[in-house]
Amino acid sequence: MPDTVPAGPLAGIRVVDLTHHLGGPLATMTLGQLGADVVKVEPPAGDEWRRVDDVEGESRQFHAANRDKRGIVLDLRTPEGREALEALIDGADVLVHSFSPGVAERLGAGAEETLARNPRLIHCSLSAFGPAGRRGTDVALQCESGLVAANGGRVVPVPVHDTIAPFVMVAGILAALYERERSGRGQAVETSLLEAAAALAAHRLIRDGSGEPMFNRFVGACYRPYATADGAIALACYAPSMHLRLFAALGLDELAEDERFADLPARARHSDELAELIGARLAEDTTEAWRERLSAAGLPHGRVSDRPLSLLDHPDARAIGLLVEVDDPTLGPELVTGPPMRFSRTPAVTARPAPRLGEHTAEVLGEIGVGVPG
Repeated sequence: MPDTVPAGPLAGIRVVDLTHHLGGPLATMTLGQLGADVVKVEPPAGDEWRRVDDVEGESRQFHAANRDKRGIVLDLRTPEGREALEALIDGADVLVHSFSPGVAERLGAGAEETLARNPRLIHCSLSAFGPAGRRGTDVALQCESGLVAANGGRVVPVPVHDTIAPFVMVAGILAALYERERSGRGQAVETSLLEAAAALAAHRLIRDGSGEPMFNRFVGACYRPYATADGAIALACYAPSMHLRLFAALGLDELAEDERFADLPARARHSDELAELIGARLAEDTTEAWRERLSAAGLPHGRVSDRPLSLLDHPDARAIGLLVEVDDPTLGPELVTGPPMRFSRTPAVTARPAPRLGEHTAEVLGEIGVGVPG
């Protein structure tokens, strides 16, 4: 086995984090988990996300999105604050912000100005509807992208686009860092919640000749949850070959010979009838019994949990080390999700709780030879 080193794969990369809310901070937190030195810059009043749920004076939402960073306070409305930011940018590899259009430029953190100061800088920005668009949040994108309509008129109770966009940002930043190794030059990387919504909806945007979404053919009777004798199970059999194996695993071999279900188009046309037959069969036995049969047949499936936080005690999540405990000086010990990827030599880690407001101001500014603004 190759030797491991304590630093992550991005060790030595300095990130200036001007993000707020949720999407941007999740991106920079991921960079921190990968070993980058992330410096979160907040105004004197702090990131407004610190107060979003006002639990014990500190938002747990803020802490969940800002681990593995150092935190400093700068008032960018003052000359001293702007000078300190410029010194940070001069020595940075990456700058990330999620300001509304035009704000970064007014604060001296726009792409044109910062790349002129530091030509090797990777400047990444996240907006809602693009650099010339209006402000927006995840709920707005869920509604405007059609996700709410696809979900029966209900908002999905997780910040879907604010969770996808950070990984788009990280991918763009890593690609730009890799390209910089060849060219020696930085560049601007832009993305938005709108683009995250398009990525999420990519399969539904593919249409057949009649204009019907092609994805509807996957989400038929063999790709949905069903009640069992003691709970529920989700089938995820998307390919025609899987359908035939599913029929056999359920003891319904005769369905393969039924002209209503002879091929994929026929199964799509008679989806309700097929679902009724599959549902009646699955209701005859327990979830665990069906899981054993489906596993033996190599068919994808999942137990349907009736608890929103079932991930916290999911055996597979614990087996791969997805859940880690962080000792937060404000909130105490917390069970949190660790990095969502694993490396054989340069491990990604969750080692640092979210910074207290201004916790590392003197430390970080001292490293770059700048005094703490008065």
